[in-house]
Amino acid sequence: MLIIKKAKIFQVRIPFSVQVTHNLAKRQESHGFLLELTDKDGLRGYGEGTPRSYVTGEAFEETKKVLNQIAGELVGYQAENEGIFLHFLEQLKEDDRLASYPSALCCLELALLDLYCKRISIPIWKLVVDKPATDTISYSSILPLLSSMQRKSILRLTKQFQIRQIKTKATSIGDTLKVVTEIQNTLGADADIRIDANGAFSAEQAIGLAREIEAAGLSISSLEQPVPKEDLEGMKEVEKATGLPTIADESFCSKDDLQRIIAKRSCKGLNVRLSKCGGLLNCKDMVECARNAGLFCQLGCHVGETSILYAAGRQLAAICGPFRYTEGCYSKFLLKEDIVLNPLEFGLEGKTTIPTDPGLGVKIKESALRRYCHPVAEIY
Repeated sequence: MLIIKKAKIFQVRIPFSVQVTHNLAKRQESHGFLLELTDKDGLRGYGEGTPRSYVTGEAFEETKKVLNQIAGELVGYQAENEGIFLHFLEQLKEDDRLASYPSALCCLELALLDLYCKRISIPIWKLVVDKPATDTISYSSILPLLSSMQRKSILRLTKQFQIRQIKTKATSIGDTLKVVTEIQNTLGADADIRIDANGAFSAEQAIGLAREIEAAGLSISSLEQPVPKEDLEGMKEVEKATGLPTIADESFCSKDDLQRIIAKRSCKGLNVRLSKCGGLLNCKDMVECARNAGLFCQLGCHVGETSILYAAGRQLAAICGPFRYTEGCYSKFLLKEDIVLNPLEFGLEGKTTIPTDPGLGVKIKESALRRYCHPVAEIY
């Protein structure tokens, strides 16, 4: 039986080794929440949420209030069996107070899942499906807006790991052409290069970029969020004019967003991110709905996630993978220090296996937790 005795909320602030920039934000440190739930036997489960106001509209302080309120209500919660526990998670998904706070829902749900599955000694995915949807996860590389020297360093690492998929950020046509040329010269003509504009262009500008790339003898596989999030018609126009698949990211955060995209046939792909989309079970539902509508899915991540959210991404891949593209496990290259004992990594070709340890499959590094996670609430 699961009986929750304590909830503790932390604000996470871990310095980056390099400033990360894209069209909508600049970041020099991680920015999110960590929830620690403790049961009657002292076992602890963890969840992470990364609110991004420019993506979902979640204000940081309001998110903290909602998370504090509902985490407090979890203290004293009891689940006698798996059916009762899963029913409770379904109710949590439908809680109106969380409708505008997907990162808080993600944080709460993951902490509950981690704790419960640790108690019954299974990985989270096994609570949802009998067999994993895939045996292998393949990560792609990401190239933020960086100096030429920093870009070269990431491209060398990408080549060293023999990763053939890479996503580059974009803010202008000229700079993007230069970066795509650098990528292709380093990784080869057969590299799968996709561009993420974070809404930087108008439809006309995005079409112009695609044509400039083609005229330069370069090749890309897709355009992610080429236009502002509200411009679903513009995204559709870009796809029609260029023949390139467009991928909705900021335009796609909720089930309502998904239904609008399907109805308008705005794009061919979706960037699914756990914190943005309200946790693992909501992501599972949306991936299934998207695929039934003929869309492909990319498993993305927010800049500055720790291995807690990366571990949750691996659980999602085991439940409903494989994804067209998978992003994550970059903490070794970005964070000054992760908060888990063995930060999640990938091997050659970006490959790793699905998790088999109980819960999320990661263990907290207590010294890093004390150093970078500031307690904001503790409820008994």
